[in-house]
Amino acid sequence: MAHGIREFFTNLFARPELEGLDPKQVEEIARDMNVTASDLYRLDQSGTEPVLMPQRLSQEGVDPAVIQAEWPSVWKDLQRVCALCNSRKLCQEELDDMPQSQHWRGYCSNENTIHALEKMSGQ
Repeated sequence: MAHGIREFFTNLFARPELEGLDPKQVEEIARDMNVTASDLYRLDQSGTEPVLMPQRLSQEGVDPAVIQAEWPSVWKDLQRVCALCNSRKLCQEELDDMPQSQHWRGYCSNENTIHALEKMSGQ
């Protein structure tokens, strides 16, 4: 299974090192990761693995393992967007309590990508 965002950062560098970097270095790392510096800090501080995204993909008939193996850049982007999401609690509640609900399409920042993956999967 894919490593979570938090584990990625733990392997990349320890938190004190991130805090000790020059702001220009943080900007360079963020640019290389295609995120803003503030998002980079948010990702580092979130401490949560985007476990909802694979659940959501599976619910919509998209195999997360296929996406991870065949389109690793799409997989990483899905993880990044999920990790930065402000609707994780709502998403988890809907996955748990109303798995067939389509309300997530109104608030999920990954919705367009998931929709495209559904079409590719023949859904």
